[in-house]
Amino acid sequence: MIHSISKDKLSFIATFRDELTLFAFFAIYLIAWTLCAQFLPSASELDSTEQVVWSQSWQWGYYKHPPLPSLLLYVLNGLFNGPSKGLNAFAAQGCNVVALFYVWLLAKQILSRKLAIVAVLITSLIAYHNFRAFPFNHNTVSLPFTAAACYYFYRAIQMPERLLNWFLLGLVCGLAMLSKYSILLVIASFFVVILWYRLFKNINVILGLLLSIVVFLVVISPHVYWLAENNWRPFHYLQDKLTESGNIASILFGFITTQLIRLSFAVPALLGIWIFIKTGRIHKAELNAGKSSEQASFDRHFLWAILVTPLILALLQLFLLGSELNSNWISAFFLPSGILLTVVFFKDWDSTQLLKQVSLLTWITQAVILVFFFVLAVIYPNYVGSASRLTFPSQALADKVNEIWRSQQQAPLTIIISDYWSGGNVSLHIRPEPMVLIDNMEEKSPWVTEQDVKSCGAFILVNPAEMSETYRQLLERSAIKGEFILPWGFAPKGKDLHYLWAIKPPETSDTGCRFTHN
Repeated sequence: MIHSISKDKLSFIATFRDELTLFAFFAIYLIAWTLCAQFLPSASELDSTEQVVWSQSWQWGYYKHPPLPSLLLYVLNGLFNGPSKGLNAFAAQGCNVVALFYVWLLAKQILSRKLAIVAVLITSLIAYHNFRAFPFNHNTVSLPFTAAACYYFYRAIQMPERLLNWFLLGLVCGLAMLSKYSILLVIASFFVVILWYRLFKNINVILGLLLSIVVFLVVISPHVYWLAENNWRPFHYLQDKLTESGNIASILFGFITTQLIRLSFAVPALLGIWIFIKTGRIHKAELNAGKSSEQASFDRHFLWAILVTPLILALLQLFLLGSELNSNWISAFFLPSGILLTVVFFKDWDSTQLLKQVSLLTWITQAVILVFFFVLAVIYPNYVGSASRLTFPSQALADKVNEIWRSQQQAPLTIIISDYWSGGNVSLHIRPEPMVLIDNMEEKSPWVTEQDVKSCGAFILVNPAEMSETYRQLLERSAIKGEFILPWGFAPKGKDLHYLWAIKPPETSDTGCRFTHN
């Protein structure tokens, strides 16, 4: 019996060895980025630090964005006793890995087992799925839900009578909407496919779409309610961004150039594959039955539609409004590209040989990307003393703030009034984690009220270069105040960080400070 079980295990491992290798790649990739992020930089990325602040409280919306990324980090911080640099990277790259997992699931519907893995590995080499997935932000968190939406939509239209796929499609589209509003452009591509192939003539498709729409609306309803209660604040922020106009030709050139650069990270591997084909290390595959020509044509059209439609719609607002187009906004739009490249160029080649060479090239390229990213962003700036974002003296700032507070107050520090970057860096290191009241504005950080500041007291921290009238008044009304300077790097490439600070002592209250931890 034991012998039989062992044989079954060996048979399973032999059959799914390639898949297990793919999962090992995911695990090693995630661990490597997490450990490097925890031990090499002295600070987190700008967007990750913003999420550290936003995730301090469960909210159904924020003044700039929908809530899901912050809610996910809120849960992770609760599980791991507060935020950290490594946890931020783990959350970000974890989203990337889940997205690639769904790319693999979609690729398996279209390609053979081995070619599906080839497609995933090629996709992983696009910059949006390696070093651009390092910051934990709304672009990164949208990746897994967008990839899942593409997968469940394909499954739904292939088997429209199965309502579960339509239900899951509505669910992940709703979660994607709670991550980033740009999912609407991807959803538009689904309707292009439905119209292109006249799938609306199938009653099961109509019923499935209705189910998806209902589930989608239920999922986003708490956020919609929050939007209505808060004057649709993120859309005002978006409108302000879209009204930042410029020269259309220069914006378009910069946008296309940036996309080509980020896509070009897959070029060395693709060039290597071409060389292996030319040198005979990868041969033509034997003819197999495969899919029907009709299904193969549909698959190609499907991939082109969900890849090109969102990109065209994103560019459309540039030509209609002449507004700026942030390259990071389309991070999730290239998810089908690796599958499409494999379908167009590699499906006729021996999948075993192709997978072997692509795996080798991917491991090498990913290792090079990892090393060069941290060398260029952290190690080299530290060596030359450059004041770069990831070398910001985060721990030193937190220690200084905590030292000043403890020298003046007996109660623990629970509230910081500051910009989100400075306050977020302090909260990253102090435990219990102090809440950040961003720029003393409750609309930016509703988790801290005026009554909280009275009951708990607050540490006011401001860079003189960013002094506003709000901070000026806070400092003028404070009896306990001062300033300090921290070195950020060293001469000649470094600079000194100058901060003004003040302490607002807690006032006597019947209820006490609700942020005080026992």
